[in-house]
Amino acid sequence: MLRLQLIRHAKTNQISATGKDFDRELLEKGIVQANFLGHTIAEKRLALGKILCSSAARTQQTASIIRQHLTQTWDIHFDSSLYLAHHMELFAVLMEQKEAVITLIGHNEGLSDLASYLVDEHIHLRTGELLCLHINLEKWEQLSRATATVVDRYRPEVYLPLALVK
Repeated sequence: MLRLQLIRHAKTNQISATGKDFDRELLEKGIVQANFLGHTIAEKRLALGKILCSSAARTQQTASIIRQHLTQTWDIHFDSSLYLAHHMELFAVLMEQKEAVITLIGHNEGLSDLASYLVDEHIHLRTGELLCLHINLEKWEQLSRATATVVDRYRPEVYLPLALVK
C-alpha cells in the first residue's frame, strides 16, 4: 500500500519584498498554522517518508517549522519544478518515486487538483492544510485517477487578535 500526504504551505503575505511571488513569506498566522501542523504530525506519529518540497520561500518556511516538531528522520528534497506545478506535473513526479510513503509540500491549484484527480471528487486544500491519502497499489507507476482514499484531513484554525481601530 502506498501513502501520500499533501501539505499546502501555510498562510502567506500577498506580496514579497522583491515583488516576486516565489519569495513570498509566511504571515504570523502562517507561522502559527505551521507550528500547529508540525505538532499534530508529531502527535499522530505520522510518518512523512520522502518529502518533496517546492523551493519557494513559503513552502521552505512551512517545512522548516514542521521539522522543528519532529524527531523522525527527515528525508526532504527541495525542487523548483514543484513551484506552482500543474497537477499532472505533480502526478508525473509521483510516478517516478520508489518509496512507499511520499509527502508533497506545495501550492494550489496543483495540490488540490491532484487530490481531486486521485480521489475522483472535488477537494480544495486551504493554506496550512494536510491531506492524507491511502492508495491500494504496490507501485507509483500504477497510479491513476480514482485510486486514492482520504484517510485524514487536518487544518489548524488560527485566530489572531484583531487590531484595535480608533
